[in-house]
Amino acid sequence: MNLTKKKLIVATAVLFTVLGLANGQSVFDLNFQGLLADIQGHGIGSEPFDLSVQINDPGDRSPLFEFTSSTHTDEKGWFGFTISDISRFIMVDGMFSKSAVIRMEFRPNENTKWLRKGDDFMVTYTLAPSTDDTSPLKITRLEGTELMAVSDEHLIAFKDNHPFAYLTGAFLVTDETPVNPQSISDLKGWVAPEGDEDGTSRGVKGGFPTGGYHKKN
Repeated sequence: MNLTKKKLIVATAVLFTVLGLANGQSVFDLNFQGLLADIQGHGIGSEPFDLSVQINDPGDRSPLFEFTSSTHTDEKGWFGFTISDISRFIMVDGMFSKSAVIRMEFRPNENTKWLRKGDDFMVTYTLAPSTDDTSPLKITRLEGTELMAVSDEHLIAFKDNHPFAYLTGAFLVTDETPVNPQSISDLKGWVAPEGDEDGTSRGVKGGFPTGGYHKKN
C-alpha cells in the first residue's frame, strides 16, 4: 500500500470519527433509490407492487428491522425508501464496526401488471466496514461483487453497476437527517444520467463524482 493510499484511508477514518465525536454518536440514515425497467430498458412507470425490507444480523440472519409496504414507481420508474438511524446496527462508539444484511423482496399484488404472480424476486446486500481508500463502508452483493462507492463530507453513496432482474439500485448513508432531497436527486443522476433515464449508460453526466474520496470545498 503506497503512502498516498494510507493517507486517504486515515483521512476518511478521521473524518467520520470526528463527526461521531462532535455529535456524541452521529445518526446516519440509509436511503435506497431503485429504478425499475423492462427488458428493453424502458422505465416501468406508475406501477404498484409490494415491497418487504429486512435488516438482518449477518451471523444468525435474525431480523433486526423490517417493514412491508404497498408502493409504486413514479412516472419514470423510480421508487425509494429510508431507514432512519441505520447507525444503530452498524456503529459502536461512533465507529463503523459492524455488518448488516439488507434484504429486499419484490412481490406482485392484485394491481401489479409488470410482475406476474409467482415471479417474486429478492435482492440481498451486505453493508460492512471497509479499509479501502474510497469509503469507510462497503456494500457487497450476494455473490461478492462490491458496489461502486463515493465518500463525501456528510455521505457515502453506493451504486450497483449490475442491474438485478428489473432493478437498478443505489444507496446513500448520510448523517444529514432527514436525507437531503438534493442528495437523492444526485444519486438518481449518478444511476441514470440526464437523457438516460433507463440507466443503460455508464457515463457520468451528473450526480456524484466517480473514483475515490471526494471532499466538498
